[in-house]
Amino acid sequence: MIKFFFSKDLKSIDRDEAKKKVLENGGIVREEISNDLWYLVTSNPNASSEKFKRARNLGVTFINELDFLKMIE
Repeated sequence: MIKFFFSKDLKSIDRDEAKKKVLENGGIVREEISNDLWYLVTSNPNASSEKFKRARNLGVTFINELDFLKMIE
């Protein structure tokens, strides 16, 4: 199953609505960065927070909101 993490900075989709779409399509939403995470959805993939640094170190793929919406349609 595909696992997503949503940053708090989403602009074009409500975070709760995004989580709902993932669950409706059989995916999993993580509340923390983990080594089994596939995608981190964010409006700012260049942010330098500790969570983002950890995700990069774990090889998580960063995608923007538009790519996420295309993926789940």
